[in-house]
Amino acid sequence: MRILRRVPMVAMLVVLCGSASTVAEAGEDVQDRTDQLATLRKAEASYDLGIELLETRPEEARAAFAVAAADFASVIDQGVRNAGLHYNLGNALLRSGDRGGAILELLRASALDPADPSIASNLAFARSQVPGRPTTGDDPSIADRLATWWHVVPLRIRAVSALALWALFWILLAVRQGRTITAAGRGRNLWPATLGILLVASVVLGTTAAIDLRTQRVSDRAVVVAEEAVLRKGNGDGFEAELVQPLVSGIECRVLEARPGWTRVALDDGRSGWLPEASLRTVADS
Repeated sequence: MRILRRVPMVAMLVVLCGSASTVAEAGEDVQDRTDQLATLRKAEASYDLGIELLETRPEEARAAFAVAAADFASVIDQGVRNAGLHYNLGNALLRSGDRGGAILELLRASALDPADPSIASNLAFARSQVPGRPTTGDDPSIADRLATWWHVVPLRIRAVSALALWALFWILLAVRQGRTITAAGRGRNLWPATLGILLVASVVLGTTAAIDLRTQRVSDRAVVVAEEAVLRKGNGDGFEAELVQPLVSGIECRVLEARPGWTRVALDDGRSGWLPEASLRTVADS
């Protein structure tokens, strides 16, 4: 099986130490930070042990990944949130056999850092492990492959560059309209070419930034975390099943409505129905 690499310890510690300084200023016990760092080291060691045991003792490897996942989750539960932690937790959960929890955490990591190609790649791999996963009918891997091209440039740089190029386009256009170009031939031809390049570049950068910003909106996204969940036509066990087969762990959906104990969801292929509230978790609920 594919090896899901964890984020190196140092990458998580940078964010943790940054959070820790705020906590210290608020008068919290510095011992909390020490405990968090120790927990991260323990999680890292357990994950590496799981990798070592993966080929020869798979059951022991799954147990080691489960220990790593519990430790990563413990640090997140203490208020430390960053893409690296959610990414590592997602990888550990997937290796421990919790497919739904893994996809949930990788989606959370992606929301925090949509430009990270490792997160996108591992999320695509986790999704590929979900049998009968509903889709819109398009090949999601095509969109993923296109996204990796523009993710080479961070989202913030693309957004700022798009605005700057758009402004420069209109400034130069105003200058071009307000003055007489006396240069012959070649000099005149540079204006439309320059304006065209600025316009195309600003539109392309702006479009990719808008796509990523839309992807980051996770307030209505949820993942089935139960082994199986029956999608029903109403909010109760007495209602008829909407689908012949139950939904399995890892199926993604959008939350449409919530009632006590039940949630109405829409699958990615457009079908909708009601699921027990306990059978799914929302991406924004972290």
